[in-house]
Amino acid sequence: MTDRRVARTNQALREAFRKLAQQYRFREITVQQLTAEANINRKTFYLHFESIDDLADTFTAEIADQLLGLLLQAPMDHDPLNNSGVWFERLDDFFEKAPKFYTFILTSDDYSFLSRRVKRRVAAGLTASFQADYQLSAMDAQIGVNFLIDSTLTLFRLYITGQLAISLPEFKERLLALNMRGLQGFLADFRG
Repeated sequence: MTDRRVARTNQALREAFRKLAQQYRFREITVQQLTAEANINRKTFYLHFESIDDLADTFTAEIADQLLGLLLQAPMDHDPLNNSGVWFERLDDFFEKAPKFYTFILTSDDYSFLSRRVKRRVAAGLTASFQADYQLSAMDAQIGVNFLIDSTLTLFRLYITGQLAISLPEFKERLLALNMRGLQGFLADFRG
């Protein structure tokens, strides 16, 4: 069990990062700012994290774990080909209910490197399932999963940030058409 002081310190630092990330670009945030905002000293910060990047990575792991939990969830499991609307519904629900900071991380241009980390973690978590489900080589499963995750999260980012002036049903229709036709074409050529 984690010591309560450790948990409180981690929570304070995470809250400080959330606040500062919305005010500053990542490379502009300093340990001094974080510790002042969290009301702790620098030594305490370094007892918990090696760097600000290490702290930020706790968010990418958390977001990726939640997304994987949604995408691999029963009963539809993880098969976007046979359950094409399930991923969309789950991701739409995620963005509706997720803390605003998660949406910020996944849609902010200044923090796009964190979004890419989330995408990599989610893709890594889905690759083995795709390989087994679609009889693909490890490399082809990795390519297929990365295509789906990258295109899906990128299009959600465009929709959420208002760069696509269409309704949610129109967005869903287009996203599903692109992903399903892309995946079907890929599987037709590379399925084992």
